[in-house]
Amino acid sequence: MRSKGINVESVILIVEDQTTDALALSEAIRDLGDVHIANDGPSALALARQCKPDLVLLDIEMSGMNGFAVCKALKADPKLCDAAVIFVTSHAQTDNELRALEYGGIHFISKPLNFPLARAHIKAHLALRSAAKKLANHDGLTGLPNRTLLQDRTDQALQKARRSEVRVAMLLLDLDNFKSINDSVGHSTGDALLKEVAVRLVQAARALDTVSRQGGDEFIILLPEVSSFELVGNFAERILETIAEPFVLQGGRYELNASIGISLFPDDSEDVESLYRHADAAMYQAKLDGRNRFRFFSADIENSTRGRHLLEQHMRSALGEGAFEVFYQAKVLAKDAVVVGMEALIRWRNKDGSLISPPEFIPLAEATGLIIPIGKYVLRQACLDAQMLIEQGMPVVVSVNISAVQFLEESFLQMVQDILLESRLLPKFLELEITEGVLARDVRNTQNVLLALRKQGIRIAIDDFGTGYSSLAYLKRFPVDVLKIDQSFVRDMLVDKSDAAIIEAIIKLSQALDLELVAEGVETQEQADALQRYGCQIMQGYLYARPVPFNQFCALLDSGGMKII
Repeated sequence: MRSKGINVESVILIVEDQTTDALALSEAIRDLGDVHIANDGPSALALARQCKPDLVLLDIEMSGMNGFAVCKALKADPKLCDAAVIFVTSHAQTDNELRALEYGGIHFISKPLNFPLARAHIKAHLALRSAAKKLANHDGLTGLPNRTLLQDRTDQALQKARRSEVRVAMLLLDLDNFKSINDSVGHSTGDALLKEVAVRLVQAARALDTVSRQGGDEFIILLPEVSSFELVGNFAERILETIAEPFVLQGGRYELNASIGISLFPDDSEDVESLYRHADAAMYQAKLDGRNRFRFFSADIENSTRGRHLLEQHMRSALGEGAFEVFYQAKVLAKDAVVVGMEALIRWRNKDGSLISPPEFIPLAEATGLIIPIGKYVLRQACLDAQMLIEQGMPVVVSVNISAVQFLEESFLQMVQDILLESRLLPKFLELEITEGVLARDVRNTQNVLLALRKQGIRIAIDDFGTGYSSLAYLKRFPVDVLKIDQSFVRDMLVDKSDAAIIEAIIKLSQALDLELVAEGVETQEQADALQRYGCQIMQGYLYARPVPFNQFCALLDSGGMKII
């Protein structure tokens, strides 16, 4: 017999061989959940396997199979062992209570039943179990289903899709640049924003969909019973628009964007694992394509993902095996052809002796965080090499590129100080090159770090100037010593009036602000002559020297092929 309860989340099984007692107890608790009744041990176990009870109200004295045997069988079944068991019996002796606890029971209710008291005990245990289930299956911050519950629902959705031949879609959503919000306004505001994002996602989804938070700023939306690609794409577009609506919290206004990756069963995935993996790969592609967009998974993405994974493994091995090297390219005062500095450049040497181009691995190093140990290695080696030159009577300022990921690392400033101390290099011989993009992030922290570096005597250069977030305000606000004209302007300056005009404007700007200038990518004498006419005197490029290992750089200086100013 079964009566339908209001709270279908709780399933209660009454095991009682006295029909009158079973019906009376069922009536007393019928609004607490779905109530099932069994009249003996074997039928109780069979019914339990069907209904998966949260709570079993179990009589002890029954013919054939008593309550202790039933409890033992329940606890021995991996699919039923989590059920809470309360013994309901007239055998209230202490030894029975102790035995009940030994078999796994959690409570002991005596007959004849005081129904209000019995109901209160049962309700309390159901509430405790519900809270425990929620903690185990839901995200503590947003209350959304967590990875465990999502996997269970995805399994169910795939089983149903196989029977009915419909699609299942998984959308993996990652907020763009969310770390900068936590860094700039604190984790409490970041958490409040994540809660608001969760609310918006739930409101945008259908009742049968599952919105899950996986941790951090990553959410997953499971769409069962999908009829077409177009509907999934429309839904993803709607989600992006929903996230892009400004958030107003605690008097502040915050604008967020997201990148979404989409995978589909059975089109490109066959199980839960591949659905997630492919959605993650598609999301990464959305990030690479410029963020604030969605991408469907494809075979090309899968191949690219495998390639990235292999490359990441190789990078980790290369760090441990010393396969990374630091090359140096001279900076030259053009009119006298003398060296005024050198730029440290990372190179990765393959086992066959060939070099892997930095554009092939630097973006992935930044995405995985490997740029931090790689960057530390480059900075340390560059400082050691520069100090060696100084000790040989060849004082040269060494420039080292610093990625945005490195710069935003909390320990960055201390790392620079420790390396200078270890290498014994005076700070005035170190120049750190950062891109304009770094200046645009977390302005207050950037300003504090740059001021601390400048206070020590370290020089600051803006690399690839004019290609990013060019702003006079940055040059006024931040302590900058050098502007480097990007090679993309130098390359076509003799044939493209726009590039020539940009270079001329950058040079006039640097002169007005009393900043040093370096032109990158100078390959012809005609380019060098034009740059000198505009007012740029320091150059770097193949016309003067290619990047070479340190020993070759030293040999070049020793031979007199290049002179130090």
